[in-house]
Amino acid sequence: MRRLPLPMHLNPWPKLSGVTWGQVWPPLSQRELPPGTLSGEAALEALWAGGEGVAFQLLADCAASLCLYPAWERRDWDMPSAQDTLSAYGGEFWQWPEVIPLGVLRQEPGRPNVLHAASGLVFALYVRPEQLVLVLGGTNTSHSDSQLRTFPSEARQFGADVLNVLGRLPRLFEVAAEITALVQAERGRRLPDLPLTLAGHSLGGGLVQYAAGLHGLRGLAFSPTALGRAVAAPLPDTSEVVAISLDGDPIPLIGTQHLRARLVGQHWRIPLHPGVPPARHATSHGQTYLHLLAWLREQWPELPSALENESG
Repeated sequence: MRRLPLPMHLNPWPKLSGVTWGQVWPPLSQRELPPGTLSGEAALEALWAGGEGVAFQLLADCAASLCLYPAWERRDWDMPSAQDTLSAYGGEFWQWPEVIPLGVLRQEPGRPNVLHAASGLVFALYVRPEQLVLVLGGTNTSHSDSQLRTFPSEARQFGADVLNVLGRLPRLFEVAAEITALVQAERGRRLPDLPLTLAGHSLGGGLVQYAAGLHGLRGLAFSPTALGRAVAAPLPDTSEVVAISLDGDPIPLIGTQHLRARLVGQHWRIPLHPGVPPARHATSHGQTYLHLLAWLREQWPELPSALENESG
């Protein structure tokens, strides 16, 4: 059998006349920001505009969002723990019953994390004198620090990430909205004078955008995932969610150029603070609290910290 001649140099990528692959599919950190995003000085002005009281609440809600991650994740990214969050900002995390109308919940004593086993949703209820905060967990959160025990929830969360970007409505998002409705109803009965706020980081920030948008609630989404077509479709343009991300963080930009994903509400893309050491990982995605604290202390140096080692 005659052998076909092979080329000396194989190049699997076709050449585009006058166009580089970087222009067709640029690195995530270099993509254009979504319309309406405030960045640079404009983002910092928005961050400072609320005053010291709002700054305190931002830090408290960011710390509560990050403390749901397991110990090894918090250590690698310099994230606050639950104990340090309460020590710095006060309040308490509430325990939950084992079963609610949506199914079985799992919670270990002394931990704020509540796992809805069927969907993989992790959440916590953080109560302070001035507000009630429903915290929604991101990818890699669960009810335990054991990697073997957290794997099922992590797999469901990762699956929700993929389905969301591809334009589907994952069950995890629906459960987050249903949990929000339950908390809102219970708040009306037990704590009618406390406003309910939603907060979350990464996937948790995406869940915040969806659940808060559906129920007309205030939400704080830290370094959130953008919402795919099906998730974003029913949400109003007047959502009361504020998304806060960092320069160099690719997560809020995934899907925003080619898959029509978007962030709802306001988006503040704040610069990296020069006093915070660079992330040990590839991006600043897990450093939200460090940079937020550093920028807010530019205006109010006495703001408390939920990190023992602020230098990272």
